Parts: sequence; structure tokens; C-alpha cells
Amino acid sequence: MEDVLFLKSIMVDKPYGGQKIQKRFGFTEALDRKVGEYWAISAHPNGMSRIAQGPYAGQTLKEVYENHRELFADDPHERFPLLIKINEINRPVSVQVHPDDAYAMEHENDSGKAELNIFFDVEPGTKLIRGHNAKTREELRQGIEAGDWDHLLRRIPVKDNDFTYTPPGTIHGIEGKLMMAEVQQSSDVTYRLYDYDRTDANGKKRPLHIEQAIAVTTVPFQEPEVHPTVRHENGNTITRYVSVPTFTVTRYEVTNSVTVDNPTYSCVLLLSGSGTLKVNGSTEDIRAGQGMIITANAKTFQLSGKMDVLVSRV
Repeated sequence: MEDVLFLKSIMVDKPYGGQKIQKRFGFTEALDRKVGEYWAISAHPNGMSRIAQGPYAGQTLKEVYENHRELFADDPHERFPLLIKINEINRPVSVQVHPDDAYAMEHENDSGKAELNIFFDVEPGTKLIRGHNAKTREELRQGIEAGDWDHLLRRIPVKDNDFTYTPPGTIHGIEGKLMMAEVQQSSDVTYRLYDYDRTDANGKKRPLHIEQAIAVTTVPFQEPEVHPTVRHENGNTITRYVSVPTFTVTRYEVTNSVTVDNPTYSCVLLLSGSGTLKVNGSTEDIRAGQGMIITANAKTFQLSGKMDVLVSRV
């Protein structure tokens, strides 16, 4: 199946991780690790996917993107633009914020980060940190320096299948336990405001980035307006979460078969289930946890079976 780039990708140990990712997707080689993030589709230097089969087998996604741009509809981005993950959260993650492209490129030589998250396996009582209550940047600084987190931070409940779109400048975090799928710009820049005073095995705290966080946070906070659309087709449910300049993300909850348009190229991640993928007359079995790219050589592709599939494109 030459028109699909099947990927072999990395898992990243995190202090908030566990074994749910490994067990859910059959990654038996990592059962002894505390995996917090599975970088299912990545060309970022901090965690590179490799092509698993076909004419580009063994090459990194970065190499194929740089040398065969025709497979990506001559995408004008200098770097592969998306990073798609599945995360497990077992304890509060740091309260954090991401910069926009201009700030990140100037200060970090990296892209900014907008992201979309879809939550599942949410344990009761879990909450999202979502924005802040400061009206001015000085008020934001005072709240951070005083550690007045209860008054500064906004918290909202979360349940299975909720989602959030988080543009750059949005303070966010998670308190509780859940799993989530994440589609983001290809960036590994995170500015931490608060890390719950945790220490590692050597008694050291992770560094904070207070000045950078204050500089990039949107003040006052504004929840972005998103208008997801849901349609039902042949027994399948198709949810378009967002279509913004950085990415378009659509979820296909497939119970029969569905044909998906591929106007440029598509990043495909199976969240659950299994079935078949048909591209240009060739058929391949696919299963939960697989990440792949449908190249620009295919104008459509067909998903058949019972599966939950995330399709993202720029």
C-alpha cells in the first residue's frame, strides 16, 4: 500500500504516566514504564516517527516530508506541521501555557502550539484548569508570585468525550485522572507556571518559566468560540471539532464503512477498534493505536469495521 505511510512511533515516560497506553494498544515492550505520552504521528526532533513499511521503510517522517513533498500536496510549511499524541494522566499535570508562532520562533526556534484535546476514561471528580481570573498582566503576575492558585485559576468539570480547543496564550492543566487524544502544532514548547511543588527522585523540582508564561498569556482570558458539527451517515457518526488555520480535526465513529475525502493529505490515528483501510484499490487491516498518513496520491480512502478514528489535516 504505497499511498499510505504507516508509522512506528515513540512513547515518552512522564511523572504523571502509567500503563494504560501500553495495555490499551498492545505495546507490551513498555509495560514496565510509566508512559505519559504516545507520539503517534511526529516529525519533531524530540520524538520522531519512522516509516514502518513500504518504499520509505526505516526513514523518519521528517526525512520523507523534506525529500518527498509531493506526497504532502507540496505543503508549504518548512517543517511537518502537526504532532498527534495519546496521553495518560494519573496525577495533576503542571499548570502551563504555550506561546504563539512568533514568540516561539524568536525565543525557542520552534513552532508555537495550538492544540485540541478529546478526553476519555475520565475518573469522577477530575477537573480541567481552563484560563485565569486576572484582568491585567500585573494582576496575573501578582497572583502567580503569591501562589494564589485557588483565586487565580479557573477550574471546570470534564467527562468522557468532552473536548477543548486551546489556542496559544491559554493557561491550562488537568487535576485528576484521564486519557486524552491530542492534536497540536508540531512543537514541544511548554511554559510552566506551577508544578504542585513536586520533586524528582533526587529531590529536585522541575524548572518553572514564570517570565515567559506572563509574556505569552492572553489577558484577560477569553474562552475560544468553537462550533463543532455532527452528522450521521450510514450508521456512522462524524464529528468535525474545529477547522482553524493550524488544523482541521474530524472524528469518525465507524460502525459500517465510510469514505473520507483526502483533499491534501490526512493524519489518521485509530483511537479504538479495528477494521480495514482501502486506498486506491488496496486494502490493509488496521487496529487501535496505529498512526498513519494518507498521502496526496489518494483522493479518498475508505474505513470499514467498528472503530473510532481521528483524522487531522492542515
